[in-house]
Amino acid sequence: MTFRTEFTHYEDDTIYFLYVTNNIRIETDGNSNLEIQRRTSFHTEPLDTNRYLTIEDDEAAMFQELLINPDLEDMIKAVKLFTRLIEELCES
Repeated sequence: MTFRTEFTHYEDDTIYFLYVTNNIRIETDGNSNLEIQRRTSFHTEPLDTNRYLTIEDDEAAMFQELLINPDLEDMIKAVKLFTRLIEELCES
C-alpha cells in the first residue's frame, strides 16, 4: 500500500520525488538518483532505476529477486512512476 507520493519540480530545475509504503521509502533530492531506505533500518542505498525498469522482461531474474526482495513490486512501481513523471516534465 502506498502511503505517500510526491513529485515537485522547482524553479532551479531540481526535482524532488518521494514514494513511501509500509516497508520502504524511496526518494531523491533532485541532484542524485533514487535512494531507498527500508523500514527495518536507517541505512540508505542507491536504487538502480535501469535495473528495475527492465527486470520484468527477464523472468528468471524477476523470480530470483522476488525470493530475496519482498518489496520488489513496490520498487518497480516507484521507479516506473518516477520515470513517467520525468518524461512528462521533459515533454512540457
